[in-house]
Amino acid sequence: MTRPRVGKLLSWALAIGALVFVAWVVPLRDRCWDPRAASSTHVAVSRDDTGCVLHLQTGEVRIDRSECAQLQCEPGVATAFVSVRVGILAALLAVYAAGTVAWAARWRALLNLAEIELPLSEVWRLSIEAQAGGILLPGGIGGDALRVASLLSQPTRSGSKPRAVIVIASVLLDRAVGLSVIAALAATMGFAFGGAGSGAGPLTIALAAIPVGFLVALAVLRLAPVHRIEWLVRGRIGRVVEPVLAYVRDPRALRAVAVAAGLSVLVAAVQLATIRGLVVALGGTPGEGGEKWIYVGTAMAFIVAAIPALPGGWGTADAAYVFFFGLAGLSTGTAMAVCLLYRLFWYLSGVTGAVLHIARRAAASPSGADPSP
Repeated sequence: MTRPRVGKLLSWALAIGALVFVAWVVPLRDRCWDPRAASSTHVAVSRDDTGCVLHLQTGEVRIDRSECAQLQCEPGVATAFVSVRVGILAALLAVYAAGTVAWAARWRALLNLAEIELPLSEVWRLSIEAQAGGILLPGGIGGDALRVASLLSQPTRSGSKPRAVIVIASVLLDRAVGLSVIAALAATMGFAFGGAGSGAGPLTIALAAIPVGFLVALAVLRLAPVHRIEWLVRGRIGRVVEPVLAYVRDPRALRAVAVAAGLSVLVAAVQLATIRGLVVALGGTPGEGGEKWIYVGTAMAFIVAAIPALPGGWGTADAAYVFFFGLAGLSTGTAMAVCLLYRLFWYLSGVTGAVLHIARRAAASPSGADPSP
């Protein structure tokens, strides 16, 4: 069996295992128990106006309001959604949408080396159109491919075709800069909330090492004679390294990356603020010392979502939210609801991109003929 096939099987196994973990841990209904009993078993419970229904293995048992009030419960996903504050949710959706504009501005800054002059509105449109592909294909790779394809047909300032390696590198660096900055910001928040001297310390330090590693890699690619290392510039690795190498050795590269990093701080702040706001909208309150795990856990969820396994990062991202938000003192139902609502924002953005793409193709072909891609 070839290495690529083994890697693909392992990534699928990881994603499916994560989905099984989420399905096992996260309750759809509230799980309740009687704290007065000497030995209490967690039981799924649904509520109505007259009391509760206990979903026991031996059958359903109804109890009245007074008995129901004596139970101690862990809210399930359904309860979390019912209690969501719609006003806060709408405001967070607007904040998330503003973050997509900042994301487009970051990519536009990296595209300067390709000498493609596009207004921010056009880069934003191309970005969210590509996001639909990122939703349907594993790890967002479909979206990246669509971004590259959409730019290769654009003329440069001189009227020539853009250099493919620069366009590809702009997309790869867009991902790398985004990951590095959100890891740095999450690590900063983790340290600010006491992550250095707690169980979160090693993971927070690991997140802080990501931007350092990115800067070191950037310096090596820019200054070291890496073209002499055959295994690094050939094969599968070479297909990634070659365009990035061509990009970072351009004299204008440092300024472009620096501008992109500055814009990425805004993008990362919007993402972390949106996740933290969703916790508030769902009525969740972190336990003592749990605040740091929200930011550290969010960064980890974004990182594992990039694993090219199931489309949209299903399984891996969900498991990360449930695990790390559990360390923050939030219920598994609330953690899963945060993940699903954030995914909903992402899907709404992708749907908007798909609608814009269909409308643009229809406008380009008023007679109904299918235009060339």
